[in-house]
Amino acid sequence: MISNFKNTFIHIAETVMSKRFKDLDSSDLSRLPCLMDNHFSIGEERIYLHLWNRKKMHWYISEYDCTNRRFFGFYENKNDGISSGLCSVEDILAYARKGEAWEPMVDEEWRPVAAKEITSLQGYVNMMRCPPDW
Repeated sequence: MISNFKNTFIHIAETVMSKRFKDLDSSDLSRLPCLMDNHFSIGEERIYLHLWNRKKMHWYISEYDCTNRRFFGFYENKNDGISSGLCSVEDILAYARKGEAWEPMVDEEWRPVAAKEITSLQGYVNMMRCPPDW
C-alpha cells in the first residue's frame, strides 16, 4: 500500500511541476525548425513540440516563425476536432487566461515523430490525403 501511495504522490508532483507553455522563452522556441511554405505531404511533418491542457486540448507543433511568432502544426480539441495550419504564440497563451484547467503545458517526455504516427492524428491525416467524395 505504501508503494502505491508513493507512486501516486510522485505522479501528482510531476503534474504540478510540469513546465507551462508561457514559461518557454524565445531561445526555447527558436530551436524548432523554421516555418516553411511547403506543406504538401500532410502527415510527413515532424512534430517537435507537444502541448496539452486538462481540457483535453492538444497542440502538435512542427515549425516556428520567430519573426511573426507563429507555429505550423496540428491542433485538437474535443469541441472542434482536429485541424492543421498556423497558430500564433498569442493564440496559445490566451487559453491560460481562461483558468488553470486551460493552461497549456509542455509535454517534456515528447520525442520528435512524424504526424502520421500520432494515433489521435491518423484519421485526420488519412482523410486529408484522400478526402471523401461527396
